[in-house]
Amino acid sequence: MSIYVDFDAQLCMQLQKGDEEAFAKAFTQYNRLLYAIAYRFLKSSEEAEDAVQHTFMRLWEERKRLNFRNGIRSLLYTILRHYVLNELRHRTIVYEKNYELAQETEEADESFLHIYEEQDLRNQLLRAINKLPSQKSVICNMKLRKGLSNQEIAERMHLTVATVKSHYTQAIKMLRREFVAMGISILPFWI
Repeated sequence: MSIYVDFDAQLCMQLQKGDEEAFAKAFTQYNRLLYAIAYRFLKSSEEAEDAVQHTFMRLWEERKRLNFRNGIRSLLYTILRHYVLNELRHRTIVYEKNYELAQETEEADESFLHIYEEQDLRNQLLRAINKLPSQKSVICNMKLRKGLSNQEIAERMHLTVATVKSHYTQAIKMLRREFVAMGISILPFWI
């Protein structure tokens, strides 16, 4: 038998009996190797240190139940591998959840901003309509706020449909000029 196998077998037996010196030897022998492996996958020195600490803590706490048949190195690697895989799975879940939350927040922010901008534009439009000459203002309000047709407006105001259309067309032109003066290049879609 090689010296390494004897060392490993002896260390396993001593560890199972709770020998703290054997634990210290195992730590000295394998902590750098385990750290390098953990760092390779976790890409963080703190997380790699946590992985090594977890591995040795589990080795010590469960020393009586663990299977040392394949040697301590193999056992430590198995414990570390399970820990690293769990951490990577957890990261993936956290990233996915954070991505979903970010998407939901972004959509909510965009929705709120869209509603706010639309309401602000609507208020500007109403102020601009109120600045129009009275007949044009009344026709625009009836058409936009009440949703009346040209025929219905003509009947209510005792005008011809052509007159209503003419006033509405002139009002739209005036509103366009007003909006361009405010720096808004297009009229709201509801006009």
